[in-house]
Order: sequence, then C-alpha cells, then structure tokens
Amino acid sequence: MIHLTGTTHSPGTIIVAAGVQPRYYEFQTSLDGVYAPVGTKLIIERSCDITQNFNKGIKAMTGEWAWFLGDDHWFAPGTLMKFLSYNVDVVVPITPCKTAPWLPCVIHGPGPGKPMWEEDMLLYRWEELSGEGLLALPQGDFIGQAGMLVRKSVLDTLGYPWFKCGQFDHGRLQEDIKFCSDLQQLGYTVWVDQSVIFDHYMVMGITARRHEGKYAPALKSGLMTVVLPDAAVPRGTTMPRMLWSTVPPPERSNEYDPSDGAGARVSQAG
Repeated sequence: MIHLTGTTHSPGTIIVAAGVQPRYYEFQTSLDGVYAPVGTKLIIERSCDITQNFNKGIKAMTGEWAWFLGDDHWFAPGTLMKFLSYNVDVVVPITPCKTAPWLPCVIHGPGPGKPMWEEDMLLYRWEELSGEGLLALPQGDFIGQAGMLVRKSVLDTLGYPWFKCGQFDHGRLQEDIKFCSDLQQLGYTVWVDQSVIFDHYMVMGITARRHEGKYAPALKSGLMTVVLPDAAVPRGTTMPRMLWSTVPPPERSNEYDPSDGAGARVSQAG
C-alpha cells in the first residue's frame, strides 16, 4: 500500500515497467512503503516488451510527473518525495550494474569523432559519483531510467514514442540510453542524486573458491567469479542474523517523515 500524504507537491504517476518474471519481494516492500502526494496514480505494465511497457504507462499517466520503476530494485520510503523537492525537470538515482565488478550504471559518452555507441565505452567508477547533492550529467554521457523522475512538460516536449530501442545497436534494447540521449538533445539537464542508491536485485550463482588455501564463499556474476573471504563464518559461531534479513535498512538520507498527511491506498491501473 503506497502511503498517500498531504503535501504541497502536485500528484503524478508511478510507472512500473516490468517483464513477465515474478516481482522481487524487495521491490514490493519498497513500493508498499513509499510516500507519494495525494492523487498519485500507480500503473503497472507487464509484458516482454519493456519499451512499450514504458510508453503505455506514459499514455495512461495523470498528474505533473512520472516516476519510472523496474521491479528489481529496492528504495527508501522517502525517495519519491525527496526527488519532488528538488523541483527540477529530470532527476535520477544511482543504480549499480548487475554484473561484477558492479560499477554504476552510468556510461561515459563517446570521445571526439567516435560513434554514439561502441563496445568499449567506459562505465563510471564509484569515486566519480561519491560527491554531495545533485550532479549534472555531462552532455553525451548516459544513465539508465531506473528511478528517474521526469516532469510531464518534458515528456510532452519529447513526444511519442518516448522510449525507443535498437537506435544505437540493432541487437540491443538500450531504451534507457536512447531516452537519456533524447532528453539531452532537447536541452534538458539530467540531474543525478548522488545521495540515493537504488539497490539492484538479480538471481546470482553461489559457489566457493579457494582463498589462501581454504574454501571461501564466492558469487558467480556474468563471466566473473568473485571470492568473498570476509563472508566466511568463523568456526564455532552460529549463522549471522544479518544473513536472514532480505530487506536492507532504510538509509537515513532518504527518509521522509510525513507530518501533515495520513496514509491512504493509491489508485492502480494496468
């Protein structure tokens, strides 16, 4: 149940563009706990065509903004209200990539004379996004749309189809890269909130590899196997309580304490 609360912010639409796989529990708990202005609408579009899921959601949206979500993330309850408080056209959190070494899903754009897309384009490193507050994404760089808040006036200017695929590489989806590029081409600044991390969930192989002569837990991620020696449980100890927890504690920087509204159920379509 999304918590609708009295606020000076205008209502809008939360758009969940999901595939056909079951929704992650961590995402559902986030969605149930998020605070949103009274009048906010929830639209869930589920099919194999992620690009059109976003477009269908925008077609049916109401209000003054759209907040784009996938169903493989976790976020703190106050995230949406925090983004609305910035009063900018476009703002987005930082999402880690799903494959090792789990760098941010933010890509440095092409150099002079280079094509718009090529395989060896560099991901940002974490130290590049460890500042404070909002960071203006440099023109030509790319970031995904997970958790991106976009004002309706921006979407009206962009026009249908808002999300497109195969524009850079016919064998790849890349709908978020194209969307980010289109926003920048129209002169909009994409603001990155360096204080908000969108946790990214996936099914991952658990294995073990030798480390300093002894087996240690390891994760199989894409083509990489990452050994986690610090995760080994010392002899004689019980299973750490933290390993039983599936929901991360909310980050204080993202919390929202509604002092002027009461919870209510959000309208839903899709």
